[in-house]
Amino acid sequence: MPGPRDDDEPTGFGARRGWRAPKGAGSPAGRRRKRRGPSSGRPPVGPDPVPPRPSDVAARLARLAGLSAEDAADLAATDLPAAGAPDVVPGGLRALGGLVRAARDTARAADDRADQTEERRARDVSRAQGRIRRAEEREGRQASKAAAEQGERQRLSGELERAHARLSQVAAERDRLRELADADRQAGPTDRDDAAVAGLLARVSDLEAQLVDRAVALEGLTDALEVAQAEREHLRGAARRLRRLALEAGSTDVDLVDPEDHGPLAVDDLPDVRTVLAAVELAAAHAEHLVYTDRAFSTARTAPYDEPRKLLRDLVALDRVAAAWAVEGGIGRPIRDVALAQQLDWADDVSITARNQNAREYRFTHAGRPLWAGPHVRVATGRGLQRTCRVYLALVKGTEPDLAGLPRGVYVGPVGRHLSDSTSG
Repeated sequence: MPGPRDDDEPTGFGARRGWRAPKGAGSPAGRRRKRRGPSSGRPPVGPDPVPPRPSDVAARLARLAGLSAEDAADLAATDLPAAGAPDVVPGGLRALGGLVRAARDTARAADDRADQTEERRARDVSRAQGRIRRAEEREGRQASKAAAEQGERQRLSGELERAHARLSQVAAERDRLRELADADRQAGPTDRDDAAVAGLLARVSDLEAQLVDRAVALEGLTDALEVAQAEREHLRGAARRLRRLALEAGSTDVDLVDPEDHGPLAVDDLPDVRTVLAAVELAAAHAEHLVYTDRAFSTARTAPYDEPRKLLRDLVALDRVAAAWAVEGGIGRPIRDVALAQQLDWADDVSITARNQNAREYRFTHAGRPLWAGPHVRVATGRGLQRTCRVYLALVKGTEPDLAGLPRGVYVGPVGRHLSDSTSG
């Protein structure tokens, strides 16, 4: 036998309080229907119904809304419905229970996704650390090999110098003996000592043989020196690639500049470079005043510009502009004039609107301090990414409050692609 409905309860949660007759019940037809209708048999509701116990309400909520006992108890303890609530309450509770279950499932799914994301992040960090460790180990081995090759190269250079000195001595001795032989022949047969002449000729032949042997040894040393120099260049290139791999893997203590590179470059005598990154690395290695940030290397790595030697020329000239800017107290004239004197296509700034709308492109950091790209050099302006190149800069005076600790200088930011801007100046 089915149990009583919630709205059949005389008191408590399911009691009907404030019941009104349906519309039309006062009419004769309504009264006739009322007289003919069967009696509901519901006991009258008292004026002060007894409030339900929280445990009873929790049990009913668990049954109606399909909640767990713990959730139903929490819900019953926070907001109990009034006694005699209408029939819509059970349906609302069932809907509320469905929402609670859906929220609980959503939260559980979100927790699962967060756990999976954290696991993936941990795996990625572990793999990146492994790549950094392997790259550092390879770089260490390459550095050891390069040091050994450098020692061998120095030894071969010493051998080569000694061989040159010995050859000079042998050549001088040969020439002296030839002069003596010529003088003896000119003296005539009466003054000639055949034994002495024979000895001198034998000595000349021996020296000539030594000279040939030394020449062969010198040629071998020269070939070995060329091989050692080629191997050294190969190792230096491999070291640069390993440093870039370590930087891409997340290492923060990698210097992309080769420590063996030093001294300024001459604008009129620049080496050939094949990529934008190679031009930036070479310019940074020889720069005396420009400060190259990590953003310069990361953007140069993907720059498609196809005339890197022209970029190298502008970077070398830009180092001279940075030398003028580094003078304490100012340079006494606009930096634009200094740049134009170095044959640079200089732009003073970009529009404020473009910088605000593209903050991610223009903002970069150095030594933990935020910098904004503004002044820039137009290396090339053409159609297509391969014909366009820019060098964006930040001019630091050394007195900015938000850049405390950052010395005065010209800091190189994005290199290569044309950023979203409207150039002014």
